[in-house]
Amino acid sequence: MPPLAIFAPLAWAPAQAVLALALLALAPRRVLAGIGEILPLAVLVVALALWATASALWSILPEHSLFEGLRFLAVGAGGVIVLGAALDLSPPAGRRIAQFAAAGVAFAILLLAIERFGNFAIAKLFHDAGPDYPYSLARYDRGVVTLVLMLWPALAAARRPWQGAILMLGVFAAVWLMSSLTSLLALAAGVAAFAFACRFPRFVAAALISALLAATTVLPAVVPSYQSTVTFQEHAIWFKPSGIHRLLIWRFTADRIAERPLLGWGMDASRELPGGHRDFSATLPGVRVVPGSEALPLHPHNAALQWRVELGLPGTALCLAILFWSLWRVGFKARLSPIQRAAALGFAAAALVIGLLSFGAWQAWWLSCLWTTAAFCAGTMADNEQ
Repeated sequence: MPPLAIFAPLAWAPAQAVLALALLALAPRRVLAGIGEILPLAVLVVALALWATASALWSILPEHSLFEGLRFLAVGAGGVIVLGAALDLSPPAGRRIAQFAAAGVAFAILLLAIERFGNFAIAKLFHDAGPDYPYSLARYDRGVVTLVLMLWPALAAARRPWQGAILMLGVFAAVWLMSSLTSLLALAAGVAAFAFACRFPRFVAAALISALLAATTVLPAVVPSYQSTVTFQEHAIWFKPSGIHRLLIWRFTADRIAERPLLGWGMDASRELPGGHRDFSATLPGVRVVPGSEALPLHPHNAALQWRVELGLPGTALCLAILFWSLWRVGFKARLSPIQRAAALGFAAAALVIGLLSFGAWQAWWLSCLWTTAAFCAGTMADNEQ
């Protein structure tokens, strides 16, 4: 998946679907046994999918919300199947997953280096583009995100600390070269969480839970106003225009949350919220952003705000319950070695940073990426006899 995600990241969704169907056909007992261990998670995912689908009744995009709710149910079901099967693997299978994950990460790093220093040679070959065709590093953001998340199951292949350090440095170099700020922050958060969790795993798990709770309850109230953001940009000339645009998007989203705080606007209705197509570059005096910077382009680029604005308080509570249960299991309950627990929390921290800064919360490729990489992490932990 890491090499494939560089050039075709949307393949995550069909790949997970095929994997889930194959597991159901080839190892149904293993799937059922594993799902039994995470039954509360499966129930919460179904409950969230039902609430998302029901939001079509009051959504401003009823047909779209209905479709997205059903799609979330399908992706979630596939994710639960894959994760359940991974939890019932044997230690030799866990070692193979770690080895292949490490190989995939290393190959992906090589491909990114070729693209970065070879003028996007591979992409241009696939798309039959001329040597002067203007490619952007941003086209590889999804692939770099995949690389950051796949680092954590790949680390299980390291039998010596220096091997793991080399793998981390390789991923850091790739992220740095591709200029992906969100991925860099996610990698830094993951490594920091891993380091602290080696000694204080429960503290790290509790800190991640607290951060999520704060993001959903406090963030809508503390996002700066439009004028405050403009004033901030005047004094902080080092701050990227894309970051200023993100703050403006969050302010707009917070205002829409206040208008429908209980039920929200409907599953994935962010793309058509009233006033969402306003161009800040033309309508907000004093701001310096790229022309065409809309008030809300497709989604808020923050999962917590998207839960609140689309699914209201009940949907947000279900989203939090899913993540709280997962973090509680990893940080407090699961029988893991200290290194395995720390790696799982490092993966969680990296994923949360990406979710709170980047992609749409319901994008099928992103959800499939999270489910499957989490399953890979769980599978590598089968390499522990505890």
